[in-house]
Amino acid sequence: MAVMYKEKLYLFLQTLRATPSLLEKKYPEMTNFLQRQGNLQAQGTGNKVTDQEACFATELEKIGFTFLPKGSPNPDSGFYYKYQVNGSQQEGDFGLYAFQEGAAVKSHLIDLKHTNSKKFYFNDGWFQQGVIYIVSWNAGTAKYPNLKAHIALGQDVPSEEEKRFMAELREFRRKANAENRRVGSLFPYVRFANQYACENFTDETSKLHYDSVIEFI
Repeated sequence: MAVMYKEKLYLFLQTLRATPSLLEKKYPEMTNFLQRQGNLQAQGTGNKVTDQEACFATELEKIGFTFLPKGSPNPDSGFYYKYQVNGSQQEGDFGLYAFQEGAAVKSHLIDLKHTNSKKFYFNDGWFQQGVIYIVSWNAGTAKYPNLKAHIALGQDVPSEEEKRFMAELREFRRKANAENRRVGSLFPYVRFANQYACENFTDETSKLHYDSVIEFI
């Protein structure tokens, strides 16, 4: 089961990397399905499901992965995926699993980022170790697009300088919010709206990062 899972994931990532336009389509039924975590009677999740997420789930199901609602008991065996594993504001848009005899024998967290330009938003997050990131971006222009899918482990993307700076910035935020000061009727809370440039996602870097993901899997 673990070997089959790895083979499926290899092929899946290879296909997305070679054909990034697969993550640019629209699947309204899948969008609606994910928005309600598979329960079409529910009101829906907190954040709107993106087209990229609906595409990702659709492509997963094409290769034999089945949606598993959060909180469900482990299936006996098979390949499954969960959406927003750790909540709508946390890293890990999708969790992929291989189950055998009721236990998860392989699993990975996938986080998706999308931009029609050369910068994407991180908002309040940052690259997380052990998470596989798939960044859909446009290396061309709006008139002449050149779609790319950069696939990398969180620890491989940022430079040491960027890691140090973000560690300091996150510590500043932690301390500022821990004080929980009140100014009149204002309760301040520090959040980020960071962006990250794709300019270093060259063909050479893309291959290095992708090869690292394959080795990690």
